[in-house]
Amino acid sequence: MTTTEQNQAQGALVGLKVLDFGQYIPGPMLGMLLSDQGAEVIKVERPGGDPARTEPAFSTWNRGKRSIVLDLKTPEGQANAVALAKQADIVIENYRPGVADRLGIGYKALSKANPQLLYCSIPGFGEDSPHRNERGWEGIVSASTGTYQPYDETEEPLFLPLPTASTFAAIVSAVSVGMAVVARDRNGKGQHIEVPMHSAMFSAIGRNLVKLFDIDPPNLDEFPRNVMAHQYECKDGKFLQSQGGYAVFVGQLMAAAGRPEWVEELESLYNVETDPEVIQMWKRRFEEMFLERDAKQWEDDIAAANGVGTVCKPVEEWLSHEHALAGKMVIQVDDAQYGIMKQPGVQVRLRGTPGAIQFRAPTLGEHTDEILAELKSNTEKPAIPKSGSESILHALEGLRVLDLCIVLAGPTCGRTLGEFGADVIKIDDPSRPYNIPGNTDVNRGKRSIQINLKTPEGLEVFYKLLETADIVVENNRKSSLSRFGISFEQMKARKPDIIHASLNAFGYDGPWSERPGWEQLAQATAGIQVRRGGRDGTPKLLPYPMNDYGTGLMGAYAVALAVHERNRTGQGQTVNSGLALTAGLLQSPYFLDYEGYERNEPEGLGVRGFNAKSRLYEAADGWMYFHCPDDFAWSNLTRLADFSELSAGDDAALTQSIADVISSKSIDDWSKLINPTGVSVMANRLVEDFRTMKTSARLD
Repeated sequence: MTTTEQNQAQGALVGLKVLDFGQYIPGPMLGMLLSDQGAEVIKVERPGGDPARTEPAFSTWNRGKRSIVLDLKTPEGQANAVALAKQADIVIENYRPGVADRLGIGYKALSKANPQLLYCSIPGFGEDSPHRNERGWEGIVSASTGTYQPYDETEEPLFLPLPTASTFAAIVSAVSVGMAVVARDRNGKGQHIEVPMHSAMFSAIGRNLVKLFDIDPPNLDEFPRNVMAHQYECKDGKFLQSQGGYAVFVGQLMAAAGRPEWVEELESLYNVETDPEVIQMWKRRFEEMFLERDAKQWEDDIAAANGVGTVCKPVEEWLSHEHALAGKMVIQVDDAQYGIMKQPGVQVRLRGTPGAIQFRAPTLGEHTDEILAELKSNTEKPAIPKSGSESILHALEGLRVLDLCIVLAGPTCGRTLGEFGADVIKIDDPSRPYNIPGNTDVNRGKRSIQINLKTPEGLEVFYKLLETADIVVENNRKSSLSRFGISFEQMKARKPDIIHASLNAFGYDGPWSERPGWEQLAQATAGIQVRRGGRDGTPKLLPYPMNDYGTGLMGAYAVALAVHERNRTGQGQTVNSGLALTAGLLQSPYFLDYEGYERNEPEGLGVRGFNAKSRLYEAADGWMYFHCPDDFAWSNLTRLADFSELSAGDDAALTQSIADVISSKSIDDWSKLINPTGVSVMANRLVEDFRTMKTSARLD
């Protein structure tokens, strides 16, 4: 698909106007997610433009928007901004707390001009955080939230070049804005939303925060986690990510491998504590087995047996893969600067009101005259009618959700809907094992019932519950539920206005749409594992299951859009997304291609940052992240006695010079000394830091 000219806006948010003051990644990415669902987005830029205009991915984060240049430090610029806000439904900004107020575009000022305004702030740190006045640079926030964990047996942190904090801030903001739109449908009221990048990252950490204070649960998944779900080198030197969290996949893998004699013994190792020597023995057998064929041959053979496995690919291979293209996980946009450009596709798919990329990213100030002319001719914005006179505390208050999901992504969607006020009923198969840490995280706030949907009696109970429901959430393979008699079409016949959310691994379009999959496979096929481990090394997983949690949240965003549409039309619909779609969004700075693009991106186990001025360094008492944003901050830094001898040589030499200096003092000493210069430093936290009683009350 190539988008070469402006499309007519389509999607659940058609008719809503967004004023995007965002810069860099989180604010603009939120604006993109809203634009892709039909909203009209105006990007407000300072003279000189968004600093992220130097990045190719600017064209992704700002597609589907018009650009106006306003100097918010002048009375005229502020007056025009307020006038635009009077016409808007949603405002986005990602300044530090207090900056928007000083520029005359804070919530208090704009909501006074437009009481029905939905105002979304995305600071680095929240209003009540001790770090509230610090700039929310990606590396600083990521270090503060345990993203740079030590790898393997080393004590050194592994840098992650993906903007995970910015991305999760945009995702959580999209959910929150969607829910605020739903609430405004009902009560006509605007509100202020704050989604700090730091806070949003804890949505990605998820079950890793769970600590059981009485007893540690028995480890019953040691075998599948270490043997079945593992990366194996193949005959051609490439790696294949195998998976098999459930015993049912053993037979399929062994059928593909031609080793049916192993099935019985392997199945006996599930849901029991397993001797480490037995695990190592099977791991050696699997290593020898996978060396017998090329990685692509294994992928094809396992798929033919209905099993689970995929080649660990570099990102450029996925950008040209038949499924990524057919499933519109990768789309092409005719960009003003780069020409035909591959970008991530629309993230959530509403089948009744599908979204679309409206047009390319704007050049700086491309629409300034046009927008100002519209502003002069516009009349007062009409008030949003409310569907009821009720006073609600939560956006989804009074709505019921049936949650048929398992593992992480789907249950995260259901949990999120519950957090916004829905009554969530978790429906479980009586035969499914119970995972304590995972369930503690993703199923809190739900009521539980066990139903065997394979029996007529169970199906009857389900359909009685469906009569009382508004939303059904599931994360099965594309056509799995039709075998039970509860496909969307079958549910819609009983409940015409039902909203059905379905999340899977590889999306609902394209040749892989029926394949089973997990977090590890999305990371493998979309390029994340190769980026972590390096092209010449063993692929490595992310520190947290970010595709699972991100997809669950995007599912909640899709549901909010569908509820908004139902509020307007009374119509239900099916909505969906997939782990591989989220994997593209997480990699947005690199999930692109165009003629002449050179891939010199950071990857591999030796990476500690982007360059000498933005990377991890080891202080006297631990690791910290160091980020110098500009020449002004660097000039201030080199006025300090400790840094006065630094010379601007090549990057490797400068890295070593800074490392030598930083090793001489503690992190706390450097924070007090360096942060006032405009250079930012932050202690590199570990996830264990957040699992103690001392830090659980405040995740600062």
